Amino acid sequence: MTDDDLPSFRMLDCTLSGVFANLALDEALLIDADQTDAPPLLRTWELPELAVVMGASCRIAEAVQVERCRADGVAIARRSSGGGTVLIGTGALNFTVILPIDSAPGRMAVDDVQRWVLGRIAERLRAYGAPVEVLGSGDLAIEGRKCSGSAQRRVKRRFLVHASILYDLPADRIARYLGAPPKRQPAYRAGRPHDAFVTNLPMPRSAILQAIREAWIGPGDALEPPPVPDALLADLLTTKYTDPAWIERF
Repeated sequence: MTDDDLPSFRMLDCTLSGVFANLALDEALLIDADQTDAPPLLRTWELPELAVVMGASCRIAEAVQVERCRADGVAIARRSSGGGTVLIGTGALNFTVILPIDSAPGRMAVDDVQRWVLGRIAERLRAYGAPVEVLGSGDLAIEGRKCSGSAQRRVKRRFLVHASILYDLPADRIARYLGAPPKRQPAYRAGRPHDAFVTNLPMPRSAILQAIREAWIGPGDALEPPPVPDALLADLLTTKYTDPAWIERF
């Protein structure tokens, strides 16, 4: 399957209450799509408060300034996908792409899939005048500074790539709530601290959202929004995402 052969997408612009429910919804949509052979999906959302989100294997003591988060009321969460730890909230637009595994050209390796997904979005952002490029294993960068990171999760027949694009997130908050830069880091980071490495994409939110949509959905191509798998969402939220055993497992 080539880029031109992508099937029509469903579009879901949906932000639930709290970071845990939004992470659980991403996984619920992935599992539901895999079980029901549902069409591809593009979801967008943006949390109205700050939250720290770790990758599935991140070590909380290394990745998060736990005491500062607790003192400031910043939630600490863990997603089911890989990747590093990020700060999200107002000024960080999140998107999720769920596709059949055979939609990626040649069923690419994990890093290649992330670069392919982010590359489609980078192409549309450049059309709006932002000199964005894909660096590392799936970052969007502008002038060598990261404005978006991505992560991936695969199940039997579907894969999910999700990311957040920073456009108005206070840079000083990142260093306050995240731990030291990870030991494993992309070469282009060159050892830079958070405030010298991460930046906001200088584009209006509306233009970023439009670029994300245009990367996957042509004019008139969007299908009806999917129903939210409420039972699965509730189960994941209770048994996983709000469970300290999951959040603090490493």
